[in-house]
Amino acid sequence: MSSMKQFLIIAAIAGAAYYFFFERSVPGAYADDGTPLTYLFVTEQCGRACTETRRFLKRRKMDFEEYDAFSNVIGAELYKSYGGEGYLPYVVIGEQRVWGHQPGNIISAVAIEFGPEHVKPKERKALARNFDRDGDPRVVMYMTSWCGYCNQARDYFVENRIPFVEFNIETDRSARRDYDALQGSGTPLLYNGYARLSGFDRSRIESDLGL
Repeated sequence: MSSMKQFLIIAAIAGAAYYFFFERSVPGAYADDGTPLTYLFVTEQCGRACTETRRFLKRRKMDFEEYDAFSNVIGAELYKSYGGEGYLPYVVIGEQRVWGHQPGNIISAVAIEFGPEHVKPKERKALARNFDRDGDPRVVMYMTSWCGYCNQARDYFVENRIPFVEFNIETDRSARRDYDALQGSGTPLLYNGYARLSGFDRSRIESDLGL
């Protein structure tokens, strides 16, 4: 495994763990008028992951402020105040947090904080799967037939009587198209409305569903 892949995996795992214990106690990033603010925290040692995240935000023409999380005094204070704990790049959008280079999570965060009209049409169409006819959020799982964690997630939902809809990206072309539009990588890819859950994580699911 390349050092880059190792970095992204470690950042994603550490970030997810940190979410449960600390994220809900840190402030959201908002302007005085309530508009969500976007911050990108990087460091020179971050390398390609930080570069790619910066490029992604710029391609989206997102208005964001960038800070070095360690060598810049103001940046370091902001990084710490918004829950940064050493994992970079770190993107803060309102109350949303994204650790590592995770384009799909940024799409989700933008939809949550700014509304679906601020994501690309193909992404907006894909995210529409995550709501029922009344506009209420529902649990959606993108899965494959060979995915063991998908089976665990399914069993968990059934055992806990959590309504969900699943889409097999191997056999359903439209599901695969939406999965790709949302920057899917691996299965299961779970959504609760606009909130994205990569992989089966029981604690995160229970937190997001209020169980």
